[in-house]
Amino acid sequence: MPNTKTFIRSFSLALVAAALGACATQPAAPAKVEALNNEDWYQIRTEKELFVFDDYATYRNYVANGAAPVRKDTGKQDGFGREIILVLKAEDQGKEAKTSAQRFLDVSLPPAQPFYGELRDEDGIIYVFSRYGDMMDMYKIGEPTFSYVDIGGGPDGQRVVYVLIKEEPKPEKLIAQFRRNYGK
Repeated sequence: MPNTKTFIRSFSLALVAAALGACATQPAAPAKVEALNNEDWYQIRTEKELFVFDDYATYRNYVANGAAPVRKDTGKQDGFGREIILVLKAEDQGKEAKTSAQRFLDVSLPPAQPFYGELRDEDGIIYVFSRYGDMMDMYKIGEPTFSYVDIGGGPDGQRVVYVLIKEEPKPEKLIAQFRRNYGK
């Protein structure tokens, strides 16, 4: 019997030591969480190309002078036969599939609330969105279903079309945000 008591005592001490040792272990450092960059999205469509942006400064620079740090042809076309081209910041080079611009197209990134989007077409019309779903609908069908139009309301007198849902009133907050973005 003394061997059994010694064994139980030794085993109990070993369990206590293991438990104390486990408590003293440092927890693993949490993985670095990358910002989603899912609060805004921008597009410019021409007859043959659809340029997609996930950065406002890059978008504005491209609108102003047609230059961009990185232009990457995705090898895909939209539903209207336009080549889809990602227009990215320099630090996003090589990360094309992981950028918000691509992930929004792939519908693999949930949008933030609130959301803001713009689409410019070759006629100079600026479409403004407060919902990602409306922007995807326009990407698929080409035109908004419901809208509020501000003729001459753009930064250079362009027509601005605020995309709405049925029976939505004049989008005062969206208009104010658009004007803030353009210093109006």
